[in-house]
Order: sequence, then structure tokens, then C-alpha cells
Amino acid sequence: MRSHDKVFWGWWAVLFLLSSLWALANPLMASPDEPAHTVKAAAVARGQLLGEDTPGGTAVDVPYFYNLVTAYPTCYMFVPDEPAGCDLVPTEELDAPTGAVTPAGRYNPLYYSIVGLPTLLPEGDGALYAMRLLSAALTTFFVALGLRALAQTGPAPWAVPGLAGALTPMVVFLTSTVNPAAIEITAAFALWSLLLALLRHPDPALVRSRMWWVALATTFFVNARGLSLLYCAVLVAVVLLVSPWRSFLDVVRTRAAWPPLAVVVLACVAAAGWVFGTNSLGSGDAVNHPDLTFVPAAKLTFFAWDGFVLNMVGQFGWMDTPLEGWVLMAFAAGSAFVVLAALAVGRWRERAGIVAVAAATFALPVVVHASQAHFLGFIWQGRYILPVAIGVPVVAAYVLHRRSHDVPAAWAAAVRRIGAKVAVVLGSLLAFVQLAAFLENLHRYVNGERGGWFSLAPDAWLPPVPLALLLPLGLVATVAYGAVIAWSAWLATPAPADTGDGDHARGDGGVGSAAAGESGTAGPGRTAVGPVGTRR
Repeated sequence: MRSHDKVFWGWWAVLFLLSSLWALANPLMASPDEPAHTVKAAAVARGQLLGEDTPGGTAVDVPYFYNLVTAYPTCYMFVPDEPAGCDLVPTEELDAPTGAVTPAGRYNPLYYSIVGLPTLLPEGDGALYAMRLLSAALTTFFVALGLRALAQTGPAPWAVPGLAGALTPMVVFLTSTVNPAAIEITAAFALWSLLLALLRHPDPALVRSRMWWVALATTFFVNARGLSLLYCAVLVAVVLLVSPWRSFLDVVRTRAAWPPLAVVVLACVAAAGWVFGTNSLGSGDAVNHPDLTFVPAAKLTFFAWDGFVLNMVGQFGWMDTPLEGWVLMAFAAGSAFVVLAALAVGRWRERAGIVAVAAATFALPVVVHASQAHFLGFIWQGRYILPVAIGVPVVAAYVLHRRSHDVPAAWAAAVRRIGAKVAVVLGSLLAFVQLAAFLENLHRYVNGERGGWFSLAPDAWLPPVPLALLLPLGLVATVAYGAVIAWSAWLATPAPADTGDGDHARGDGGVGSAAAGESGTAGPGRTAVGPVGTRR
């Protein structure tokens, strides 16, 4: 099996395990708007793509059970000290047809058409867990796809921690729930990595396959939520800024790229058609907050960024379970390393690209939210901008990756070994943060935020998997998460015996060569090396 395929399967297995454990350790409906998205998915699975407009959302017809689930979190949401043991008694048969209202009724149906399939099973909590696990499999697939794209560019010890740093605990949490934000973020992650690999590390032999993966990621990305098209435009603009223009023209001129390009165009047209045809971004004509005109709303949004950052990194449940400050600081230390290093060694266009993504991350919420606050009030959450924000560490990772291959041949082996060691340290830190997030969220729902850590409260909530099994599995999953970061970084890293002398034509990512699959990217005075190590 090729090394990049090993990376794909390794990451998908570990991430799916971690996400699945979150899906079991988090109470049903204990994530932002999960009841609304569950009702929407049940309706789409039954052919109701829109429903009828009604006060509070869209009215649809679903089995009674999917109306009942909207009450699941009512006894504990926004009450951090309350365990999640709500006691609900059905008043009708679970499969009885009934009307339900969902605020997500106008959302694009693509994601729901997949995760809604388990709602066709007999009604019960098992179907809800199946929805979560199906969503976890789909979203972690796209994360693994993005890491596979990096692996195709050759040994990337300095870049692996950057991509892992984009996977905040909040991202992992969202992949374990029924929420289109999860597919928007993870498909964006894949698209960032795929396009950067395609244009910064061109390989004619990989154009066709890469473009089909780009088409798949784009289709799910732009059809996830209303603002996804705008975010995709920002993503493409930044990638073009940091990539050689010649690489883009080469792809456009390649006939094998035309069919997937056509799929990309059709996907974007379909997304735009849905947004404008259903008015899914409409905020209505009623001015409900006359004091929130553009300037005051923009100021409020700007000065709320400390809360937005917390929400992007780790604010679980119904935004009532934040990570501890010291865990946030640990994550910031690990994820910022690659960004700062890339800013230090990158060329001016690369630095400009990183700064542009960061600027868009801060500016877009201010402009978009301030223009709608007059009608909707102060509703923005940091996770809404994550598809753009994760581009900061991802772009930085690719910048550092490219620059690490520009060192003199005599230093290349040492630089890569140091990068692999750095990845072990950062991978351990990021795995620790993921474990802390998992345990903190589980503790909040089992005993309440102020409950004990080593005993069960009388009214404790218990997940469907015994704690004696769930806790060791959580430890195993997070240790495996750190291990796969280190393994991905060490993969094909030169052994200490490699000194760089006489290895200039090696195509296995050896010292002094362009990485495998990086043809066309040789720097001044270098010989371009093809994907199998032959000179061109």
C-alpha cells in the first residue's frame, strides 16, 4: 500500500474512533441546534425538502419520536450544574405521524439526505446514535482526505502538526453530532489541503484524481450552509495568492481536469440556486432590534472575539461547557507554533496569504453579522467562521512544508528529523488537549460541572456504553490520535545515516530531492524530480 493511502486509512480510523466515542459520551441532542437538524434530516429522508413556512421555522410531517427529541435537552441545557438525566414520557406512539417545526427547514438538503437515512429505521434512540455515527464517518472521511493530500506531496514532518492544529476539539465535537456545520468545516479542510497540494506541489500524473477529490469536497462544502459559497470564494482566492499562477493554468489546460471542473461549477450553481431560490439567508423584513444598526452591531461583534475564539476551540453542549483556560492555552501553544514558523520563513506572498485568511476570519463575522443584527439580534458564534479560520494553520503548514524542502541538501536530512521530533512533541500536546476536552465534556453531563470527578452523583446521567469501557477507550483514542500525528510526520523521513551526499535524484523523498509528487516545483538551481524520481 502506498504511503499516502496508509496515512488516509490511519487517520480515518483514529478520527472515526474518537468522533464515535464523542457521539456516545455526549447526551443525545446535547449540541447546538441538534434537535432542529434531526427533525430536518427525518423530513428530508421522507422526501420533504422544504416543508411549509410557519412562525419559528418550517413545518414538516415526521414520526412523533422526532418531535419528542426536541424536548430531550430541556432539563439541562444552559444549566451547567445539571446532569443530563431528563425523564421524558411519550404521550403517543413513536411512529405516529405528527407535525414538527424546525428552524433548519430551509437548509440545503444534501447533508441531511445522508445522515437522515437511519431515521427510516424503527424509531428510538438507536436511530439517533446511528445518525451521529453516520455523520462521524462522513465528516472524518473528509479530514482524512485532506491529510492524504498532504501525504501525496512527500515527507512533510513540519506540516503535519499544522493540519492537526486545525482540528480543534470543537471540530471533533461537531463531527460527532448531527449538524451541517460539521460537513462544512471538514469538507473545507479537505478542500484547503487538496487545492494547496494540487497547485503548490503539481504532478501531472495526479491531476485527474486530485481534481475529482476537489470536486467531491467542493460539492459537499458549498452545499452545506448558506454562507458556504462565500467562504469557498475566500478559500480559492487565498490558495491562488500563495500558489504559482502557472500551476493553475496548467490544471485548467489539462483535459482530464475538465469533467471534475464541470462538477465544481454545477455544484456551485446548485448551491447558489438553493440559497436564492429558498431565501435561506433571508432575515425577514421585521426590524426586531432597532438599536443594533450596522455600526453598533459591528462594534459588539468585534469586541466579542474572545468568546468567538473560545467557541472555535472548545465550547461544547449548548455553549454551556467551555474548556478550561489552561487547556485553551495549551492548544494555542501547539497550534500557533507552525503558524509563527511559517510567517518567519515564508515568502511575501505566502505571508500575505496567511495574514489574508486571518483578516477574513475576523472581518467576515463583523460585516455579515452587523448587516443582519438589525433583524436577528446578536446571534453569531465562532464556529460559523471555522471553515475559513482553519485555513490559517493549513496554509501555514503548506508554507512551512515547501520552505523545509528549500534548505541546502547537506542540511535536509537533519531538518526533516528535527521536524519529525517537533511533530512528536506537538502531537502529544494536541492529543492531551483532545483528551482533556473529552473528559471535561463527559464529566459535565454525568455529574454536572461542579459535581465530583471520582464518584457518581445520585442523579448522574450515564451514557449507553459503561463508563468502565468508555473511559479507557477515550484514552486509547486520544493516544492513537497523538501517535498518528507522529507516525505521519516520521513516515519516509530520512534515517540518521542519510547525510545528503549523492542523493540528489532520489524520488522517495530522500535528501536533496524534491518530494515525491512535487514535480514542477524545483527552486532556483534545482532539477525538477518526477513522481518516480526520474529527472525531466
